[in-house]
Amino acid sequence: MLNGAIGLMYAAKWIDAGILLLISLAYSVCDMICILFFCPFQTWFMKNKCCTSCRIYNWDFIMMVTPLIFIPSVFTWSLVFCALLLLIRWEVTIHRHPERFFEETNGNLSCASCQERLCQHKTQLQHFLKENREQIRQRGKDVITQVRELTETKKEHA
Repeated sequence: MLNGAIGLMYAAKWIDAGILLLISLAYSVCDMICILFFCPFQTWFMKNKCCTSCRIYNWDFIMMVTPLIFIPSVFTWSLVFCALLLLIRWEVTIHRHPERFFEETNGNLSCASCQERLCQHKTQLQHFLKENREQIRQRGKDVITQVRELTETKKEHA
């Protein structure tokens, strides 16, 4: 639905190709946030413990290039085509060999065999946030106060 709305805005000339590229880059940043810090899909929907056992882990390429579908260019459509091929390959592999994606049948997915330690990183970050929640809130309030003071000062000088 979001990409449909973006496409409609592009068709209505409310946004241009540069904005579509920025949206694509924002999707890429969101993907990195999901992998490194917090993934709502993993936590709320898929309920898996790690990205390596997540069924939608390799959907990121198609997600990142979806806004580029609306730009009529050989370059953008070739990116979309490659991302679509990767998505199809990923889905075919999951359907043909589901045993590769479960820790019970694939020892490489166990925490003991993990090379990336992304889950450990997320756990440490959540623990840090839980312990320092009040300090973080106070610093956020201080920043908001400083921004308000700066805008008021600018209004007075204008």
